[in-house]
Amino acid sequence: TSEEAASAHTDATSGATSALKQLNEDGTYSAFGAGDIHFADVNNDGIIDSKDKQVIGNPNPDFYGSFTTSLSINKLTVSAALAYSIGNDVYNYSRSQLESGSTLSNQTSTMLTRWTGEGQVTNQPKAVYGDPMGNARFSDRWIEDGSYLRLKNVKVSYKIPLKSSFIESFDVWASASNLVTLTKYLGIDPECSSENSALFQGIDNGLLPLTQSCQVGFKLNL
Repeated sequence: TSEEAASAHTDATSGATSALKQLNEDGTYSAFGAGDIHFADVNNDGIIDSKDKQVIGNPNPDFYGSFTTSLSINKLTVSAALAYSIGNDVYNYSRSQLESGSTLSNQTSTMLTRWTGEGQVTNQPKAVYGDPMGNARFSDRWIEDGSYLRLKNVKVSYKIPLKSSFIESFDVWASASNLVTLTKYLGIDPECSSENSALFQGIDNGLLPLTQSCQVGFKLNL
């Protein structure tokens, strides 16, 4: 509400309350109001600026790995490979552009829940062209848990029985990749990187994600 925004800052000395502010390029100050993001005033000076920056997010997982399993019944074999990552953070740059509410470009359906009136409870701030209060600036609003469990590959093969003097074996198989991914990440793919460098790991800038694919084939041993 406007009342909550007007008392978001408490002076450590006097105990007086006031709105959080930001310094504009022309030297004036603008106060954060109802519907704006409530940023952390780390140094408690009542002004949101570079002095309030903190280290946020870590693209390195706490645990990661993969495991496989295989089951054979007579001439039929089914195998699967799974991969997982736990504790890695992802900067969802794509969402920061598609949910900023600051331009005339297309936005996601999340914007339908944006703040529009006093007392509304929502995680989506109000939409203002140009974003004068910097609600869409880089913050932990865009940092998400990138943990996932992915079914990387499933393969089914069948050995066709043959009685031949020159064909030793004949197998037919079918496989599928990236069928299922279990994750809370809101983007397209939690296994992302904007570039090959380690400095760009965990940044989702909308590059083509891993796609689902299917293959069929046969193996003939003479």
